[in-house]
Amino acid sequence: MIQSKIKFIIIFSLLLLIAVSLSAETINDTPEIVSLYTKGKRLLRQGDYFQAGRIFSELEGRFPESKNLELFVFHRAKSKYYFAEYNEAVAGFSYFVSRFKNSAYKAEAYFFLANSLYLKSDVDKAVKTYINAYRFSTSDSFDKLIVASLQAAFQNASSLSLTEVDLEKLSQEKKCTLIKPLADIYIDRGDVEKAERILAVCVQNVSTSDRRVIADRLENKPLEIAMVLPLSGELESYGEEIYNGAVIAADIYRQSNNKLLKIVPYDTKGDPIEAAQIISQLSISQTTDIIVGPLTSEEASVASAVLNCGSLPMIVPAATEAGLTRLSANSFQLSPNIELESISLADYAYNQLNADSVVIISSSITDHIRMTRAFETHFKKLGGTVVAVEYYRSRDKDFGKYIRDIKSILLGHPTDSTFYITEDGDTLDFELLPAYVDCIFMPGIPKQLKQLIPQIHFYNLNGFYLGTDGWGDRTVYRLGENVTKGAVFASPFLEGKLSDEFMTLAAAYDSRYGKRPQRLASLGYDAIRLITQAIKEGISRESIAEQLQLIQNYSGASGQISFGEYRENIEMPLYLIQNKKANSLESLETEIIE
Repeated sequence: MIQSKIKFIIIFSLLLLIAVSLSAETINDTPEIVSLYTKGKRLLRQGDYFQAGRIFSELEGRFPESKNLELFVFHRAKSKYYFAEYNEAVAGFSYFVSRFKNSAYKAEAYFFLANSLYLKSDVDKAVKTYINAYRFSTSDSFDKLIVASLQAAFQNASSLSLTEVDLEKLSQEKKCTLIKPLADIYIDRGDVEKAERILAVCVQNVSTSDRRVIADRLENKPLEIAMVLPLSGELESYGEEIYNGAVIAADIYRQSNNKLLKIVPYDTKGDPIEAAQIISQLSISQTTDIIVGPLTSEEASVASAVLNCGSLPMIVPAATEAGLTRLSANSFQLSPNIELESISLADYAYNQLNADSVVIISSSITDHIRMTRAFETHFKKLGGTVVAVEYYRSRDKDFGKYIRDIKSILLGHPTDSTFYITEDGDTLDFELLPAYVDCIFMPGIPKQLKQLIPQIHFYNLNGFYLGTDGWGDRTVYRLGENVTKGAVFASPFLEGKLSDEFMTLAAAYDSRYGKRPQRLASLGYDAIRLITQAIKEGISRESIAEQLQLIQNYSGASGQISFGEYRENIEMPLYLIQNKKANSLESLETEIIE
């Protein structure tokens, strides 16, 4: 990337020479316009781009009927470009080429537009724009400048998707002049098929010697994985745990395959903006094949958005926010997202418990609200009925009012202190009158769950308990079976049946770091193991992404992994609270079958 930037600095210096050659031009207009225009050009030459931009903006605004309007618009956009306001430069040059279709400055405008796009890291679009500049150029020296810029940008394009269609508007001479250097870049990348396709436009082929060079290069090409994690700051220990697991997997791969694999660490400091900047640079890197990271959902969402237009794949190991992978077609999520917990439980309630009705008592924490909405939507979609939804506050300790409201709905009675006669002739307060529903879904944190669950029991609200990952805590298990009542909950964070991959990781991890690997280490390990499986068809960004999408029923160190329609892990373990501990439903069902 540094070399490409240096190359662009040289090109930009050449462009300044062109700008100087244009600076001597004069215009035929009113004295006031000529005076202002001359001042603007002088400021542009002197490097006072801000003031120059103000002058040309004034000319454009005050004299929209001037026959020199195109010059005002062109130089205003150029001032923005030199002042490094690339978003405004892109807008300005885009407006110019659409407004002044027959301008003598069209080629230069496209060239500046392409430079601006490149400096905004929109390299793929910059490549296509350079081709337009080349198409309209009428100068041999400018042609050479454009071709040199195009080559530099093309070498750093995240997805080399240029085809003959993109070149069809060029003259045959220009087309064939351009095709060979661009085909050489494809060849350098090892992509014979694309090189052949583009060379065919000028009835050329990839030579036998080039094919031999490509085969040798691919055989010895190292796999480079960027580990984009917080390696300093408050989240450092979490980032290091993932990184350490990845190191173990990389060592295992090197020992068993005798092939080169590079893991390159990049420190996000836990900052989403820092993560975005790092990943933006990696996306146009010529060496990075795939990213593992970032850590948090905030970092991962920004990172996925940055990668939206590119081909660089990314495995997000730990973030659990739903929808992360929909921001980029090449993002993968190892940890099942929080909404999947609810969806899995809704499926279990309706299909396994034959439940028709459910009430929901949820914490008002944002994640729990999302879980509630996901459960409610999916349960209704299946055909079930959500009778009531109650949200309690994070500071609540007394949940009686929420439970009474639900009982009132279920029993159809007022909630005042009315006494009822039981079958045995005893009086019973309304609050203790039993109410029944098929299931009670309760997302929450352990601190409040250990207070909520006994109160539901006390108020005699009855139904099969369903919980989310917050139930995976000893303080909940220890409430006793008469309180937890065989609850089932979903969690991707508990350690289930130890897989062969986990045992391999644990032995190597203990030998290297002197301790047992935690879940984050398992996720880092699994990310590398999946990548090394995905390169069997070749080391290219596109191929790796395609192979990762095929992963199903992989038994990793962190658990089962299957990528769904949107490349998120859709394997969600369910647990039964029994004997004051969490028992994997899958393991229990396997024991029954055996």
